[in-house]
Amino acid sequence: MMRTAPKTFSRKFTTTGYRRLASAVNSSGISAAWTKTPNEFTVTSQTGFLPRHDPLPVLPSYFEKLEEILHEMPINKGDGTYGLLHSGRFGERIEHELPMYDVDFIFDSRILSALYRDYTFLASAYLLEPCDIQYRLARNYGLARRVLPANIAVPLKTIAGRINAKPFLEHSMSYTFYNYRRIDSAGELSVDNIEPIRRFSGCDTEKSYIVGHVAAAQQTGSMVEASLEILRSAQQNDRGAFNNALKQYTGAMSKVNGILSKTLKNTSEYASFRTFLSGCKDQPMFSNGVFYEGSTGTSMGERFLGVAQSSNPIASLSTHLFQLSQLSPRGTLPCANGVDSLRPVNYRAFLSHIDATSKMTNVQAYALHSSESSVEYMAALDQVLAYRYRQWANLRDSIPVQTASNKPAFREYFDVQTRHIRDVAELVQRTRSNIDAELLVPADRVRAESIVHRAEMIRRSLNRILVDSAETSLPISMIAY
Repeated sequence: MMRTAPKTFSRKFTTTGYRRLASAVNSSGISAAWTKTPNEFTVTSQTGFLPRHDPLPVLPSYFEKLEEILHEMPINKGDGTYGLLHSGRFGERIEHELPMYDVDFIFDSRILSALYRDYTFLASAYLLEPCDIQYRLARNYGLARRVLPANIAVPLKTIAGRINAKPFLEHSMSYTFYNYRRIDSAGELSVDNIEPIRRFSGCDTEKSYIVGHVAAAQQTGSMVEASLEILRSAQQNDRGAFNNALKQYTGAMSKVNGILSKTLKNTSEYASFRTFLSGCKDQPMFSNGVFYEGSTGTSMGERFLGVAQSSNPIASLSTHLFQLSQLSPRGTLPCANGVDSLRPVNYRAFLSHIDATSKMTNVQAYALHSSESSVEYMAALDQVLAYRYRQWANLRDSIPVQTASNKPAFREYFDVQTRHIRDVAELVQRTRSNIDAELLVPADRVRAESIVHRAEMIRRSLNRILVDSAETSLPISMIAY
């Protein structure tokens, strides 16, 4: 039976006089002139994939009740007390206390982005609360709620449409890159100076996951700059600039991997929040998708990939730039099957440009035409392998918690990802075999051999997993990056 809000819901909680209230919103330091401004998520060599401004940590006072529920939401609130998700009371609070906020008058990009973050958090928490409870009780997910109530669905659809986003929890706009605050507002965006704004579990692992991805994203500005220079120099046959740009990209990726290896090393509590990162597409807990109550559009359930099925845009950038998608024709890569379509609109434009230009220029062939460039290309792929292997290991750790109905499909997806990483490792080996070692300086010769040795370790390990259908467990630390 479809769950709906009480008949008195909209009359009781619809806000009135909102334009008058809007003009008075100054308590959190936000301008009262809510005029239309550019999207918060652009792609530049200064900010990379991070937003133009730091996220708004607190909503305007107009949304006081929404802010209060979000504060009470996490399983562990961080002050030694349990929140609504711990006791299974979150859905009840949403149905009876969350106002039907009117957001039609809001055009300020920072407020829209903050509202998108917060309403997508509400949506995932509401829909997946039963699954989280079921997992804690019996280590299976059961079924999610099918209907997103109008007090979440209607504002979320409006906000998502205004910023050209999907109305579901997303990696960059919701969970990580617009979900941090600086502890010292004048300090750097470092691991020690970042804390999440919103959380589901509230555990240390969830904090590390969010903080690590934000801190690592600081390096994406250098990666964006390097990727554009790689394409420009290849088009203009500027070999020296091409090699230097590859070195810059590799250096930035190395810093990304260094940050993530430190912040994501403890995955013991990952299951405490992973449930809420699930999408409503191709998931057994959402057999018919999600119905957005009170919104116009399809009468069928809507289906979206979630954070757990998506990835940091770094994976997509590397895949597009180095033409790695051609290694896996089945197309279930970080940039395939609709994943890129979930990202901020400016991400999509940038990644499409990188993909089209790389194919037109044939970056891979240009790199392999020179022994020195081939080594730099290998070094970049070495860091891509380190990044993708960490993602793969996280995916592998999810196998034991899959339900019986979902495990075969999940295993197939896992095997496709495994084959892709193995194929990248084999590309590294083929690149090395095409290099005339006599043309390399001794340092590059040693570096190439070290890279190909790591690639061979990965290739052999993943081949064993593909041959052996058992759920082989390999520690992340087995690859010494």
